[in-house]
Amino acid sequence: MTRHRLERRLDRRSPVERILIAVDLETTGYEPQSEDIVEIGAIRLTVSADGSVTLGERFLTFADPGRPLTPPIVRLTGIRDEDLQGAPSSPEALALFVDFAFRDGPPCLVGHNVGFDVSFLERAGMPIGAATLDTAELASILLPSASSYALQRLAADAAIVPDAAHRALDDAITSALVLGHLARVARELPALVLSEIAALSELLGPSTAEFFRDAAATAVRDSWSDGSEQRGSLLSERPLAQGSSRSHAGPSEEDSRAAHRSLSVETVFAGDGPLAEKLVGYEDRPEQRELAAAIERTFSDGGALVAEAGTGVGKSMAYAVPALASAEMGERVIISTHTLPLQDQLVRKDLPALQAALGTDVTVAVLKGRSNYLCPRRWQILRGSVSTREEARLISKTLVWRTATESGDRAELNLMRGEGELWSRVSANDESCDQRRCKRTPGVNCYLQRAREAAADAGIVVVNHALLLQDARMRGALLPQVEHVVIDEAHRLEDVATDTFGLELYEPRLRRDLQRVAHSLAVTSALRDPARAEHAERIRADVERALERTTEVFAALGALLTTISGVPEERMRITAGLRASDDRWLPVELAGERLADAIAGISFAAERIRSLGGDEDELADLDAAMGELAGARAAITRGLHDPRLSDIVWLERDNGGGLALHVAQTHLGGVIRRTVVDTHRAVIFTSATLAVADSFDFALDRFGIADLAETLAVGSPFDHQRQALLVLPVDISFPADDRFVTEAARLIEDVARTLDGRTLVLFTSHVALRETAGRLGALESDGLAVLTQGIDGSRRALLERFTQGRAVLLGTQSFWEGVDLPGDVLRCVVIARLPFSVPDDPLVQGRAERYDDPFIEFQLPQAALRLRQGFGRLIRTKTDYGAVVLLDRRVVTKDYGEVLLSSLPDARTEHLPLDGIAARVAAWCDRE
Repeated sequence: MTRHRLERRLDRRSPVERILIAVDLETTGYEPQSEDIVEIGAIRLTVSADGSVTLGERFLTFADPGRPLTPPIVRLTGIRDEDLQGAPSSPEALALFVDFAFRDGPPCLVGHNVGFDVSFLERAGMPIGAATLDTAELASILLPSASSYALQRLAADAAIVPDAAHRALDDAITSALVLGHLARVARELPALVLSEIAALSELLGPSTAEFFRDAAATAVRDSWSDGSEQRGSLLSERPLAQGSSRSHAGPSEEDSRAAHRSLSVETVFAGDGPLAEKLVGYEDRPEQRELAAAIERTFSDGGALVAEAGTGVGKSMAYAVPALASAEMGERVIISTHTLPLQDQLVRKDLPALQAALGTDVTVAVLKGRSNYLCPRRWQILRGSVSTREEARLISKTLVWRTATESGDRAELNLMRGEGELWSRVSANDESCDQRRCKRTPGVNCYLQRAREAAADAGIVVVNHALLLQDARMRGALLPQVEHVVIDEAHRLEDVATDTFGLELYEPRLRRDLQRVAHSLAVTSALRDPARAEHAERIRADVERALERTTEVFAALGALLTTISGVPEERMRITAGLRASDDRWLPVELAGERLADAIAGISFAAERIRSLGGDEDELADLDAAMGELAGARAAITRGLHDPRLSDIVWLERDNGGGLALHVAQTHLGGVIRRTVVDTHRAVIFTSATLAVADSFDFALDRFGIADLAETLAVGSPFDHQRQALLVLPVDISFPADDRFVTEAARLIEDVARTLDGRTLVLFTSHVALRETAGRLGALESDGLAVLTQGIDGSRRALLERFTQGRAVLLGTQSFWEGVDLPGDVLRCVVIARLPFSVPDDPLVQGRAERYDDPFIEFQLPQAALRLRQGFGRLIRTKTDYGAVVLLDRRVVTKDYGEVLLSSLPDARTEHLPLDGIAARVAAWCDRE
């Protein structure tokens, strides 16, 4: 008999009626099979119909694990070994808890991620029969847009103030109070939504289902008592608003001239202009005015401008003012960013503030790639066939979300582990997600259609680089026609273009796409139509053949990655020389031909079915599946049989062992120019890092506009000589020396101790990061958290913890840019090695071959730009100050070091011995 069924037999009462015990444990670690309980805290509670919580009897005991606590556990909980002296053993502590919790029968245990606590309690001997109610899971359903589901964050959002975090009884009480808050949230939802979630929650557990049934019953009673109408419909299924919408047909010629005069850069940025008068916190920055004027001229005259704006210039406002002026005159603008934070800053802060100050009413729309939007039709399909816990949670969460969302944008959702993968099944990413099909489905309005209609009517459209380049690849099929494009964070454009215009053959994805073709036929009426049945049967046979050929192809490719010693390599470039001389290549080519032939057979038969007509929905599903296979066939052709001279082809194995064949272009400048620059009147490329040693040659080549663009560099308004100290050690070993990691770790420890944490350490490889992290245990003993990327949580979680203080953060590539930690949070950035590209990276190798001197013309400029990005993490405002410690002595001993140093801001630079650096950094940062 399963535990699930036993719980159902034991007690059918709702959680409100049952014995509720909120419980929390502190443990020596996270694995119940190898770790032990340190503290148990619990409290009895009742939840009334209105969601109010009454706290009752409390329970608290330490438990002696029989071994010393590790520094991270001591730091997290505040419990020390001396606190556990004389405490009961784990079995004794468990017996005391059972006496408390089970004395009136099996309870319902309430907790945050309560499964963790129950796993430890059951291993220690707790009787079966206790139901569970997980506040983390309830929160993920009821608060779909919460920024975090951590207990302390949920408590703060609900104005619950716990006595202490990460102590058992305090966390148990907080969980109880959060449960009451969630009960009140649930009672505000439509009864029909709650009833459906209750049915879905049978897959999540009986207590969760009863929680939602009780909430639904209360919602029905409330609606009867106050005479209100039940809100049963989802917001997104109500008719689209037909109210007035400003069409961007453009103003009259007279209005255009007036707008041009009133919104000119000279007028807007004047000392007595609208920004100075109405924008709170506005500062006159000559660098900002210069950049804005240059953008205004480019919009007027046409052409391309490559503009570097140092940190603090306020470049978003510098291009937003000309963009608003152009839109007011009927010339529409696309603004493209790489990161979501910048996009949010523009849409939610900068553009609204500017419009309020300038008195403009330009329509601004955000448009994202189709995978970002929920497809109501595909969502309904999954809604009707839920069979797993993850599916039940996602549909429940989106049921709540759809009562409020107007955009259907995934960015509004906080998706938990397992839910992100399911999003692809309900998003509009699928080519079968056709707006015409949604219109034929009763009660469905398409979010993607709404977003596209809004963009078509907007004066300014904000997108990301991926969508901008997808539109370019599809010759303008995705975005509205505009006159001007502003590309912010332009230093990342080439990376995105590499992915957009490249090809990939990934074994797991290819198998999924082939099986999808078979599935689309399994549910199609073609099998029942004699005219189409023959072609359908042929496709099914070809799919089976293609799956066999897939195995052959990837087995042959895998053999290429196996060295003579039998050890598999992670990646390998496929060159003309390898094709001509390696005996292992012929089996790859032959297997690839057979796979391509099988896919071609599938395509031919699918076209025949399409030509014979039939149900449009079924045909659209088949078309979508075939579209994915078309990309796989192109990757086979260019990757294995007929590569272009400009192609870089390589194999790479991911962390899970999956093998992929990649095809990328050597140089994308020509593509960017043809598809982006030449198709618009004016294009602005801007970023804080574009020039290398005062030269834009590298950026101009990457964008393909060396003969076309104007360039401009405006420096940062910050006083780096006063705010930033650059320290270069004179006696540290070179990075290739075995002693380097030990010396680097010792210096990081010394600096972190003197600054009480507040240190960000940037690495160029995960191997070096983990090796260094392993030598920083002494910091943990001192009460400082060592936060390691890839080990201690997501990027967002690491940054949130770092901002709480007394921490050292170790990160790789994603932490070199996009990290904004102003004020006292960060005082020192340690850069372990110069950020040169990995020499054996196939993409780096292929692109380096374009240059006469690959190191000077390609690898050195790349490293200079990345080094500036890393340096830029330190000084974010005029009041920031701190130190950058660059541990790689090559910046001083090698001739190229001068290029790297000259690319950095003009900070105060000092050459110091290792044993004097920590004290000097502390003195520099001591400005009280």
